[in-house]
Amino acid sequence: WSNMSGERQKRREEIQRALNFIDVLCLIRTLKLVCDLLDEGNDAFREGDWTQARGHFSEAVNVALYAQTEGLNVPAALLESLYINRAAVHQNMGEFDSSVKDCDLALEVCKDSAKALYRKAVCLKESGKLREAYDCSAACLLASPQVNNTVIILYGSKRLCVCALQRNGHVTSTLSSLSKNPLEHTHDFTQACSSCFSSTGPGVLDFELRSDVTHSCKKDLLLCRRRGGASSPWRRIRPRPTRNNFQASFVLCREVLENQVCKYGEGCTFAYCQEEIDVWTQERRGLLVRELLFNPLSTNERQALSVIELLNIHTGMFMFLCEVKACFDCKPRMISKRWKENPALCANAPTQHQFDKKCLVHVVKSSSVSYSKIRALSSRCQFDVCRQELALGCKRKDGCCFAHSLIELQIWILQRDTGISHEEVVQESKKHWNKQRVRSAEVKGHGLELMMKFVCSQCWKDGLVSEPDRALKYCTAKARHSWTKDRRVLLVKSHERKKWVSVRPLPFAKTFPQQYDICIHVLKQRKCHYIGNCSFAHSQEEKDLWTYMKNNGFRDFQQVFDVWLSTSNQNRAFDGTSPYQPMEEKQITMPTDFAEAMLDSFYCPLCGKHSNSDRQWQQHISSEKHKHRVFSGEGEDESLAWSHRFPGPCFSICPRLDDGCADGASCDFAHSEEELQEWCRRRDFLRRILNKARADMLISPTDNNFGIYNFLLQN
Repeated sequence: WSNMSGERQKRREEIQRALNFIDVLCLIRTLKLVCDLLDEGNDAFREGDWTQARGHFSEAVNVALYAQTEGLNVPAALLESLYINRAAVHQNMGEFDSSVKDCDLALEVCKDSAKALYRKAVCLKESGKLREAYDCSAACLLASPQVNNTVIILYGSKRLCVCALQRNGHVTSTLSSLSKNPLEHTHDFTQACSSCFSSTGPGVLDFELRSDVTHSCKKDLLLCRRRGGASSPWRRIRPRPTRNNFQASFVLCREVLENQVCKYGEGCTFAYCQEEIDVWTQERRGLLVRELLFNPLSTNERQALSVIELLNIHTGMFMFLCEVKACFDCKPRMISKRWKENPALCANAPTQHQFDKKCLVHVVKSSSVSYSKIRALSSRCQFDVCRQELALGCKRKDGCCFAHSLIELQIWILQRDTGISHEEVVQESKKHWNKQRVRSAEVKGHGLELMMKFVCSQCWKDGLVSEPDRALKYCTAKARHSWTKDRRVLLVKSHERKKWVSVRPLPFAKTFPQQYDICIHVLKQRKCHYIGNCSFAHSQEEKDLWTYMKNNGFRDFQQVFDVWLSTSNQNRAFDGTSPYQPMEEKQITMPTDFAEAMLDSFYCPLCGKHSNSDRQWQQHISSEKHKHRVFSGEGEDESLAWSHRFPGPCFSICPRLDDGCADGASCDFAHSEEELQEWCRRRDFLRRILNKARADMLISPTDNNFGIYNFLLQN
């Protein structure tokens, strides 16, 4: 009997071990299933398939809850993630009540979940429950020691966020988190001046931070180095260049990479080091403020952008246009405002619908017209420019959470920092426009008897006169130099001499001098050897322009040029040319006058032209110039990278290549395997452009006549 009892005891222990093994095996398999469903849901979420993502998350929740009823221990963090992710899906689908319920379920699992509190606050705000959203946001800020800047958007401004936390005595920690450095874990920062950060060689990177210098440091230079060892050198971070409409990634200066010497010096808009790229990128996103890196709690807080500053940078003005699918979102795009006779209706005559859905648009007019739509700021907005939009257009359109233009990104940053509304942006723009009209009227009686035009400074050094293209992105020379404010020169021409003369920027001075005189060396017909910027004029035209700028309080050439355009009769041009080279474009006589723009018409964003009828539109998109602009890839970085000849009609290796092709560069065949591969890549690139142009109704579906670009239709 005792032997039987021992055997039974042993058997029972083996059974228990087996059952425990089955429990562990079931738990592992269950957790793997839940994690797989979570990953599938995340992938579907990234692809924008909300329905499929919600199904995966719900199935994972069901499996996890069933496992808990069977006694299996599912980690709380996993269940919390499932609820929060499903809440995000409900939010994107507009089901805010369901999203709030999932956030509450996540809070039952983890009562201090910052993600759940934040998501709940966002959905409450979208549902119009502002008081509850306010309380939930405050709870989120208090629960998380590392506050995310996106929480502040719920309040509309930083000031309201601080006021909310003053009740709980957390002002200091909140201000510190608002100034959080996104590069603090990968980069080190310090301040220096020209005395302690001195040159050790001729290159722009040949500098060394010296600690043995006794001086009173001005701390006017920002230095940065990557973490990963004491050998990492300190690099100076120059101010970020503010090139108009520049949205692509920052790149390193080629001259610095080759010999560490740049002929443009401080004016170079390319980065000198990777650290500079890192800082500039975060600054453009609005996530890093160099003024707040070393003293975030001081009163020297960053001055937010203003509408006036944005207009001074980008020119143009802001206005509201009709956004419905029959107007701005139509293909081709229809530009229409309110109907003057009945402001409740849209001025689009064929549809005559209600003007109840409007969009904020930034309008710029030079030799052409461009419209940039600015979407409303939301909690989903990412403060960076969409890379897909820069290439061939973002397929998600308004559903994309990234900015589709630099001006849209800057308006989002302005709204985040100040809480300004779109209506207030338009009102500020109108005030600025009215002031410019008054100022133009005041100086109209004091016109300047000079012709003006901007040309490429790089071409001008070689004796070439190259003006900008229609998109104002590159010069018209074959080299296609970037058209930026610091890479252009102003030419003027007087009645007497009738010769284009370059004019230097106004000499820097806190106050204008009594008068400007001509340099004594120039009067003696000799070259001025003054090291630096000579404060004496080097021509009579330069003296006249400087005097005009002094009398009217102008500091910038662009201001003078805009006023000159508005006050000068371009039909009296000395040589019959407009300020810019394209002659088929109608010159806008009043750059600031947007009140009577050509609205209620079809608009081509590539050419900046309006068509008043469908017939005129068809003629425009069938023109050779329009097609050339479609395929020329103006502004596309990829189109500038071609190193071989333009493709010929025969996509194969030349059969006479071994014997020496007599046709040379005019041969229809490729002369190397590399050239043939590039031709194929170029054909694929142009096909993508063609498909996009057809989808946007910029090329007729039946049009297959593209001249020199017909090779893209061949197999």
